[in-house]
Amino acid sequence: APAPTAAAPAPAAAAAAVPSASVPRGQVDLVDFIDWTGVECLNQDPAHGIANALKQGYREDEGLHLASDSDEQLLIYIPFMQVIKLHSALFKGPEEEVQKGVVR
Repeated sequence: APAPTAAAPAPAAAAAAVPSASVPRGQVDLVDFIDWTGVECLNQDPAHGIANALKQGYREDEGLHLASDSDEQLLIYIPFMQVIKLHSALFKGPEEEVQKGVVR
């Protein structure tokens, strides 16, 4: 199941607050800028919802994950509280389920 991490260029003070192992140097985790009232994930399993993949503390827990309730697709909408410059998004899932860069 995927665990997205979005990263964007950030000032040194913000980058220092994020562990260097999880986000590349010079970038910052955008979780603090997410507008949680507008986050949507279509096809999510209610027992394994989007918060498991996005919220700090949840996404680090190997026992929690995001899963679909119907097929191999998840449609995710993540609004932000301000304009951001998205550099990358990281999706982490079980090795056996990752094929050709697609998380299934």
